[in-house]
Amino acid sequence: MSERTLQPSSLLSAFKDPLLLKASSELFGPQGRSLRTKTVAWTTLSGLCDGGALIVLLPATSSLGTGTPVWGLGIGGWLIVLTALAIVGATSRYLATGYGYASTLVFIRRAHGAIGDALASLPLGWFRPERTGGLSRLVTDGFMSAASSFAHILSNVVANASALAVILVGTWLWDVRLGLILSIAAPVAVTVMVAAQSLKRRASERVRPSDTELANRIVEYAACQPALRAAGRAGDFAPLRQAAAANDRARVKELWMSLVPLALNGIVVQAVIVVLITVAVGLVADGSLGPIETIAFIGISLRFTRILDDLGSEFLGIDTARAPLAEITSILSAPTLPEPSPDLAADITSPGRIEFEEVTFGYEEARPVLTDISFTVAPGTMTALVGPSGSGKTTIARLISRFWDVDAGTVRVGGADVREITTEQLMAQLSMVFQDVYLFDDSLAANIRVGREGASDADVRAAADQAGVTSIAARLPDGWASRVGEGGRSLSGGERQRVSIARALLKDSPIVLFDEATSSLDAENEANVVASIDKLRARSTFLVIAHKLDTVQAADEIIVLDDSGRIAERGTHKQLHAAGGAYRRFWDRRAAASGWALAPAPTRESTDERR
Repeated sequence: MSERTLQPSSLLSAFKDPLLLKASSELFGPQGRSLRTKTVAWTTLSGLCDGGALIVLLPATSSLGTGTPVWGLGIGGWLIVLTALAIVGATSRYLATGYGYASTLVFIRRAHGAIGDALASLPLGWFRPERTGGLSRLVTDGFMSAASSFAHILSNVVANASALAVILVGTWLWDVRLGLILSIAAPVAVTVMVAAQSLKRRASERVRPSDTELANRIVEYAACQPALRAAGRAGDFAPLRQAAAANDRARVKELWMSLVPLALNGIVVQAVIVVLITVAVGLVADGSLGPIETIAFIGISLRFTRILDDLGSEFLGIDTARAPLAEITSILSAPTLPEPSPDLAADITSPGRIEFEEVTFGYEEARPVLTDISFTVAPGTMTALVGPSGSGKTTIARLISRFWDVDAGTVRVGGADVREITTEQLMAQLSMVFQDVYLFDDSLAANIRVGREGASDADVRAAADQAGVTSIAARLPDGWASRVGEGGRSLSGGERQRVSIARALLKDSPIVLFDEATSSLDAENEANVVASIDKLRARSTFLVIAHKLDTVQAADEIIVLDDSGRIAERGTHKQLHAAGGAYRRFWDRRAAASGWALAPAPTRESTDERR
């Protein structure tokens, strides 16, 4: 779906698209636009009837006061006209409301679908942790804010604008002086209204970053509950407290910035009322206007200013949909990685093979994370990536998965450049077992079946048994049907990784990318993970980001990265250990760290002996 980029907030953009009809056009689609057109048409008719009924008061009251027909109708005729306008107005309003809700439902359905499609096609590197809270806020509060604007406020704006136009034309026809007064008041009020709209929008734009930051910290706070409670800090999470305080300050500023345009709009409207009533009284004083007509005009003036006031508030209200639309547009227009069509894609000629050829990559320009990386992982072998934190080990795994495209060089999987094959081809070659395993709020069996859709229960159980998940199912209340909670929160970190390994075993792909846990696992999880590594290694090419000495030592080849993201050394454990370089230092540090042990507390007897 192609999308138009929303204009930055300014007075010019407000004049260009005050009702956001262009900005939301693609999201409504043909069906939604057709329903919206009907909504606008019936709402316009409703507004014309409302404004016409007000104008009819002038000839009706004049006819009532003088007892003579006005424009060919007496008071009875004008009452019939008023009744007809009321019936037509109510009917058109009813139809407009129905079409308005129908068009809004189409908008919500299409917007959700468009966001879903976009998220499915965006590169994996787009999904950074800081986007989680903002995306969650968009698809809940943002969508509802936009939907409310289109379902309710848009109709009111169109109806009031139509009524305003009829009132202006009608007063000109009745009395040029009255029409001139209202015609001067209207553009002044509209100008103030647009300026107030711009101020309100600026206030909303200032608070949006703090809203997103607060949402991100809330998500983080919920995810970190086990660690916080273990540390006795469940009620004191500094990042959340700071984000909440910053959001409070931003909200206070927004409130004051929002009050200014509302107050300005109200002052102008009240000033218009005073001027209109003063003019009407003056016309009565010099005999230009009859008393009954004056009362009718004052009533029309009050309704006229009320419409202006409503329009000001409604324009400010409908503008709340501008920010969510801009966020939706930014997601839909986010660049995707180019991908060949299936009939033009390269063939996988060497399943299980990984090649890096002079690869350079950085998340920011002029700051490479990896520089001139070249290596080959032969099918069926195990390669361990070793290096300090920040050396680019995880980045290598993500480039293989094509989270991003390289800045220079080539990454090949299965003998083909990852840029020349489809996502389906690439993902068919890979299974990924990372430290941060996400499980869906579904049954244990369903979470394993993610590895291969449509797998039989027997295949799922076999993969689970190899990964040591069967014992997990045995302790859960509903066995394989037990729900694991959002993110798998009912399971430990080691158990979640075992489920992820079961997925990889079930998928049985030619390549497994494995990010070994940096933290210590309990004895049961450690044993199951080690056994699973042996099984995965026996059936697939195995690239592991290694942290444990036993894993490193078992690799067919070890690639050592330095702090600058370059390959410092490569070879087998024996070769690199004997060379006495970076790998030897890494090994010695890890060996020394793993050799630490707590001495047993002295017994009373041993203490007495020393005495």
